[in-house]
Amino acid sequence: MNVFGAKLVIIQEKSGIFARYFLKMAEETPHKLIDSPKETDATYDHVIKYTGLFGGVQGIMMLVAVVRNKVVSELLGPSGVALINLFNNAVKLISQSTDFGISFSAVKHVAELSDCGSEAEIQNLVRTVRTWCLLAGLLGLLVALALCKGLSLWTFETEDYTWHFALLSLSVCLLTIQGGEMAILKGLKKLKKVALISVFGALATFILSAPIYYFWRMDGVIYSLVLCSIVTMAIHLHYSGKVVPWHVSLFSQSVYAQGLPMLRLGLGFIVAGIFGQGAEYVIRTLILHFGDLNDVGLYTSGYTLAVSYSNLIFVAFEADYFPRLSAAQHDLRRMNQTVNQQMEVGVLLVAPMLALFVLAMPVLVPLLFSSKFVDAVPMAICATFYVFFRAFTLPVSYLALAKGDSSMYMLTELIYDIFIALAIPYAYKFWGLSGAGWALSVAGALDMLSIHLVYAIKYRFRLNVNRLKIYLVQLLCFSVAVFSALQMGWWMKVVTAVAMLASAAISFAVMKNRTHIISNLKKRLWRK
Repeated sequence: MNVFGAKLVIIQEKSGIFARYFLKMAEETPHKLIDSPKETDATYDHVIKYTGLFGGVQGIMMLVAVVRNKVVSELLGPSGVALINLFNNAVKLISQSTDFGISFSAVKHVAELSDCGSEAEIQNLVRTVRTWCLLAGLLGLLVALALCKGLSLWTFETEDYTWHFALLSLSVCLLTIQGGEMAILKGLKKLKKVALISVFGALATFILSAPIYYFWRMDGVIYSLVLCSIVTMAIHLHYSGKVVPWHVSLFSQSVYAQGLPMLRLGLGFIVAGIFGQGAEYVIRTLILHFGDLNDVGLYTSGYTLAVSYSNLIFVAFEADYFPRLSAAQHDLRRMNQTVNQQMEVGVLLVAPMLALFVLAMPVLVPLLFSSKFVDAVPMAICATFYVFFRAFTLPVSYLALAKGDSSMYMLTELIYDIFIALAIPYAYKFWGLSGAGWALSVAGALDMLSIHLVYAIKYRFRLNVNRLKIYLVQLLCFSVAVFSALQMGWWMKVVTAVAMLASAAISFAVMKNRTHIISNLKKRLWRK
């Protein structure tokens, strides 16, 4: 057995361990579409439990992605990695442009109905979601087929890849349908099944693609992508079909009428995403204009370190939080309680993790990238305040989506995107990469203040002032960690470490007081 074969066996054995762990975790009582009131109460234990669950899922997926990228880079080289990325980006772009945002907007509608509707009504709505997703998937397939020649010419300046894009049209269709199945499970609060799908999908993609790349190299790229999309689709249908059997109604006028509100909300989400992508394009273009291509690469790597990797935490929030908020948004007291709980848990988890991230940044950059990217470290450290403020902003910003107010969501996103598209490049022009990092943090602070002010007026959101002392102390600890990390000298690293430990101690004490998770963990460890 060669070295690669030995590595693959080891990875598969570890994958089995992960699978057994999540299967054990997913053991449930016989499923029902409507949970009991006791199960739907949003306690701190519930929030932390599912944040930890999806945080673990994101961590495993990130680990699998790192190993997969390493294997792909060794087998295919830079050209193979670039080819995979180009194909995947084309699939995602067409899918996101033709799926009407149903994969996001359906979560709200299913969650609302699951909180107060009958099982018959829920099954009818699920059928509507699946019908619209199938139609959107077929639309994406037709669009991809129509554009395959143009995509080949535009991407590679040759028609040689036309049939590759034609094969990928199937992946476009399946990706849209998968999004609908995940939305249904999230809306019905079947979160353990969502976790299982995410983990098994990542593992299956790696286990299937690695041998194909090993034996067929570049020629196997297109077959691997299509095969992985089919297997991932089968995993989605396996778990979602256990909750609600798969059924569509392609010729029902009532199904089409019931799906129109989802399309309106989904359209707002798509447009907001276009704003964000446009802002990022403008930022990188202006940095290239004021500097050079190397500076764009350093900014991108710094942004990835400070924001993209940290976003794994917030992805873990969204899977459980948005369905709960959608179900609670008609009850003002319950709505405020849900938002404030999520905000507090977010700050308690994010603050010490960011402080640790800041402390480890000089080690992480050479490990994840190379020593050529060390100049991005100060920029990434300066930008971490953005992530800290996002823990306050994100739970509140979901109110507009939970209430179906896509216009308000688009407006706030547009204002923020215009600000960063201007502020970050010009901060870079006058103060370099560190200035770009500080501009991102300032944008995060202003976005937090504006969201809280506007939503307090429009949706009567109220911040729990009894928690302000905790927030201010965590902000102080994190500020000490950041500013000491930016200084030279080993003793300043000690100050950063002390600030991180203080932040972690505060979070631990508050969680111990608010929840039973710590005591339950001690009991389990003591029994063992």
